[in-house]
Amino acid sequence: MKIDRLNVENFTDSPEELRQDVILKYFELNGREGGIFGIENIPKIVEAGFVAICLKGECEVMIDHVVYNFKTGQMCVGLTATVVQTLWKSPDLECVLLAANIEFIRNINIPSVSELFIMIRNNPCITLSEEEMVALPEYFMYIQSVYNREHSYRMEITKQLLLVICYEIAAIYQKDSISKNLIYSYKDTVFRNFVRLLSDKHQEERRVSFYAQELCITPKYLSSVVKEVSNKTAAEWIDDFILRNIKIFLSTTTLTIQQISDKFNFPNPSFFTQYFKRATGKTPKAYRNEGATK
Repeated sequence: MKIDRLNVENFTDSPEELRQDVILKYFELNGREGGIFGIENIPKIVEAGFVAICLKGECEVMIDHVVYNFKTGQMCVGLTATVVQTLWKSPDLECVLLAANIEFIRNINIPSVSELFIMIRNNPCITLSEEEMVALPEYFMYIQSVYNREHSYRMEITKQLLLVICYEIAAIYQKDSISKNLIYSYKDTVFRNFVRLLSDKHQEERRVSFYAQELCITPKYLSSVVKEVSNKTAAEWIDDFILRNIKIFLSTTTLTIQQISDKFNFPNPSFFTQYFKRATGKTPKAYRNEGATK
């Protein structure tokens, strides 16, 4: 079966913006045949994070091979590499959708990020309160207005506003009504335990084999479970966790490169610099200096 891919290019009219870390598009979907909810009988792998809110009408949508009825008053959330296919939609369907490069969500700092991933995966379509139905579209419109402004810090402000949306979504998903009804499978539990262990040990260990051994499973099984649950490999989770925290130390402390290298258990500053540059394209010193000039 043919599968189309929708990436950030599908959510912007400005190709030059593709070089930015965050791409977003706000639009109404009433009468629209393309995009995520267009009926083309073709599954789409959405290579971007998206949040859709149904303002009117309804549609039947298959998300990662599970069919959902997405209707008025509901929010639909998709993470990167989500497979979406619209099977049916009402003529009056009207939604607002915010799409962005998923990289920004990796900066979210909540204690239960693993649970959030599982909740979104298991419940991509959830009902919003009347207050949330008013507030979230207003957020979307404000983000659009900021994004469209001619402003020196337009992208920086946009990123921060997107993080606000992330926290809003996390809060909605973590309501008691969702959390209490969540049933964790064995694979979900493995993933949760992996993220918790990673939170404790990321400054000491970068090896997938270490985390697998601590969880009493094989590295191959750990990698396959993490990939299945989160659409990211265990190695990517480890690198993301380490890099996010290194950036925090570089941006908010006066520790030397040597001291940060030691804190994250690198054999020497040279190895640390190579690791950071390979992942970010910048040396730790350049990253710190760039932040200091902003």
